Amino acid sequence: MPSDPQDLASHITEDAVVVGYDGSPASDDAVRWAAAQATRTDGRLDLVTVWEYPTSWGNSLPLPSDYDPVHDAEAMLDPVMAQLRADNPSLEIHGHVVEGHAGEALVAASQHASLLVVASRGHRALAGVVLGSVGLHCVTMAACPVVVYRHPKAAH
Repeated sequence: MPSDPQDLASHITEDAVVVGYDGSPASDDAVRWAAAQATRTDGRLDLVTVWEYPTSWGNSLPLPSDYDPVHDAEAMLDPVMAQLRADNPSLEIHGHVVEGHAGEALVAASQHASLLVVASRGHRALAGVVLGSVGLHCVTMAACPVVVYRHPKAAH
C-alpha cells in the first residue's frame, strides 16, 4: 500500500475513478456515487484515505503509546471496501492509506486518474460550508475532471 502521495500516484491507472474517503457520511455518499460511475465507465475504483499526525502551536501534543494512525485509517476503510465489493462484485476496487495532506494526496492521485470525486464537506470545522478546503484544492489543482458530490436534498 502506498505510504506517500507521490507513491500513490504511481498506483493509479488512467481508467480509475479516485474518491477521497474520510469516514464522514458525506464521503460515504461520494464513495457510492463513485462506485456507480466506475461501473458505468468500465473503470476501476480507488478509495483514498489520508491521515496526518496531529499538530499544534507551541508544545507538542502527547500521543498515546499505542497510537497507530495507519491502522486506524485502515480499520475505517476496510469495512467500506468490503461492502463495496459485496455490492459491486464485478468492479475492481483498490484502497489506499496515505500520510500527508488530503488535498495534496488527491491531486497527486489525479495525475493518472480519469475522474476525482470528493464530498462536498467532511470532518473538518465549518462542515456546513458547501465546498471545504480539500475540495477547493482539488477543484483548482487536479489534473483530471473533479466531481464534488453533494447529496441531493430529500423531496419536500
